[in-house]
Amino acid sequence: MIRPLFTAAWLAICPITAFAQDEAPEPLAPFEISRALRIEAGRAAEAGDLEAARRALQAASALQPGSPSVLLGLAQIGMASGDDELVLSSLEAVAVAGLSFDLSRLGETDAHLRAAYPDRYAALDGLLARHSGTAGEAERAAEVSVANSLIEGIAVEIETDRIFLSDVIGRQVLVVEPFDRSSAQVFADAEDGLQSVFGLASDDVNRVIWAATGTLPQTPLAEGEAATTALVALDMITGDVYRRFEIDGADRIADLVTRDGIVYAVDSGANRIYQLTSLSGRLQLLSDDARFAGLQGAALADGALYVADYALGLWRVDLADGSAQQVRAGSESLIGIDGLSATREGRLIAVRNGMAPNAVFAIDLADDGLSVASTEILLRNHPAFGEPTLVDVQDDRVFVVANAPWALWPEDGSGPTEAVPPTIILEYDLD
Repeated sequence: MIRPLFTAAWLAICPITAFAQDEAPEPLAPFEISRALRIEAGRAAEAGDLEAARRALQAASALQPGSPSVLLGLAQIGMASGDDELVLSSLEAVAVAGLSFDLSRLGETDAHLRAAYPDRYAALDGLLARHSGTAGEAERAAEVSVANSLIEGIAVEIETDRIFLSDVIGRQVLVVEPFDRSSAQVFADAEDGLQSVFGLASDDVNRVIWAATGTLPQTPLAEGEAATTALVALDMITGDVYRRFEIDGADRIADLVTRDGIVYAVDSGANRIYQLTSLSGRLQLLSDDARFAGLQGAALADGALYVADYALGLWRVDLADGSAQQVRAGSESLIGIDGLSATREGRLIAVRNGMAPNAVFAIDLADDGLSVASTEILLRNHPAFGEPTLVDVQDDRVFVVANAPWALWPEDGSGPTEAVPPTIILEYDLD
């Protein structure tokens, strides 16, 4: 999960002025417009103009549908202004978006609403409580202990059933063999030019494992070592570096997807998307849209590239010209999607984290590919979940990193104050 701008603190009821910053860049993109509206709401609330704050946050909600920060901000305005309807409708919108929230955090307002609207509030409480519970079952495909590690990404080589894992802190790619799902061996590491490793992808056409490597504040660089970002092709059998691809202006290549030997790589630092059409080619810019806010995982479906935007939802990117269109969300919130993959039939499989509840869910797109027709929760608050991150789908089997220990590795480089737990890989059968 590479998301320095967006954290689980979104779910906290805190002063709206926490969003306040000066000056937003021009021209304003959707997230920047929303950000400016939240700044306006904070200033209006400070000045006692709660009606102006409400209008600003409702406008922000239209730009970021299903955003818990905006919806809970509206609930906060409702509490401050004594507008019960605004509080209830905002919290109901949280519930409809598939998110959870502990109503006891409302303090005295909780008791007031329970007494004043018993039936409506009980229904709200029940739905939010359901979202706080678990849903779905999955097998533990692997459970490995790797010292001083932060496992983020996964790729499954389906012919041999080997599981490849990326390690942000250990600067390595690991492989878990099908005959031993409790240990991991080094496949490639810093001696191969890897820095932090994020996304992975298995390429059966070129017989390589693709690795996205770059740096974060947590990356343990040697003295004098320069930070780089690259797309690296590793021989599928030996782990040797076959080729390394870099491109001017790249910030942090973090997620990728491949099909038919073509690779699409997401630069989460610069919010760009690159394309590599062959092993003998060059990494080229495919899409650089000023509206992108926090690009994460990517998946190929229905002849297009779908990319998760942690702040805004999903983008559909045309493979021919790189033009991007935002996908209209359904009822389920698309905010906070990290990992993204797809089935052969074009069903998107998304991993949501950084907000409650953590979940893996399927997204069925409408015929035009530009709106969500329906969603299905596959896993919610699974007992193995810490912070689920990236996902790979192979032969209708969903493999997900269930508990990446990002919280144990702060950006100040201080390292864990407790033992790093074993990494758990969950497998969910779509059949």
